[in-house]
Amino acid sequence: MSSNLNANARRIAHLSDVHMLDARPSRARSGYSMGHRFLSFGRPLDATERQKKLARALSAARRVGADHVVISGDLTEIGSPGEFECLGEALHDSGIAPERITLVPGNHDLYTSADAWTLALDGPLAAFRATSATEPGRIIECAGVRFMPLDVARFQPLTRSAGWIEDATLDAVQRRAADPGLADRPLLVVQHHPPFVRATQAWQWVDGLIGAARLMSILETFRHLFVLHGHLHSAVNRVLGCGVARVLGATAIVDDKEGPRVRLYDVRDGRLEAAGLVTG
Repeated sequence: MSSNLNANARRIAHLSDVHMLDARPSRARSGYSMGHRFLSFGRPLDATERQKKLARALSAARRVGADHVVISGDLTEIGSPGEFECLGEALHDSGIAPERITLVPGNHDLYTSADAWTLALDGPLAAFRATSATEPGRIIECAGVRFMPLDVARFQPLTRSAGWIEDATLDAVQRRAADPGLADRPLLVVQHHPPFVRATQAWQWVDGLIGAARLMSILETFRHLFVLHGHLHSAVNRVLGCGVARVLGATAIVDDKEGPRVRLYDVRDGRLEAAGLVTG
C-alpha cells in the first residue's frame, strides 16, 4: 500500500475491537474471571498476544502515513481499570501523538461498571480525552478532517451486547449535520455499533443499536455524513445515496492472525474515499 497522497489529501486509519486484557503479573497469577471466559469464548486469553496485535496495527498505520487513527470501540475485554491501563500504555508506546488518536467505547468497555469509560478518560486515557468520545455533538477537527465521536455504550449484563443512541445525542447529530458551516467536507461520526436495524426485534434488542432507525434517517438526509463503526468484526461498506459507501465498518484487531488489518480512508477534495486495507 503506497503512502503517497495528493498535497490536499488526508489519510485516516480505522481500527476496532481490540479487546485488551490486563497483562500485569497479578492477573496471570489469579487467572481470569468467568466473565472473561464467557466473553472470550473461542479466543485465547493471551494478554501479551493481544498487546502485540494492537502494536502491529498501530505500527502499520504509521507506516502508511495515517494522519489520524480511529479505534471504534471494544477497546478492552471487560472494561476493568487494569485493562484500560494496559491499553493506555500500548497507545503511548506506539509513538503516535495522542491528539492524532480518537477512541470511543463499545459494549465490552462498560461490563465492569457504568462509569468505566469516564474513569478511563480521567485516568489512563486522559491524554486522549480531547479527541475522543465525551459529550454528544462535539466536533473534533484533526488534520483538516471533522470527526464526531459518540459514546453509544451502556452498563448491561454480559449476556447482552446492545448499544444505545439517546434522543439528545441524535438531536445533536442532526443539528451538526444541518449546519451549513459544516457541509463543505465529510463529517465522520465514530461509534461502536453499526447504525442499521437488525433483522428481528429480538436480535435488535440483544445486539443492535437502540435508536438506529432515526440515525439511519439522518444519514439518508445528509449526504456529507458518514459513520465509522466496529462491533461486527468484519469490513462493512454500506451504500447510502449517490452510490457512495457511507457506513464503514472495520475488522477486529483481536481476530488478526500473522499480520494487522487496518482500514484506510483518504479525504480528498471534500470527499471520503476508501483507500484499501493494510494487511502486513
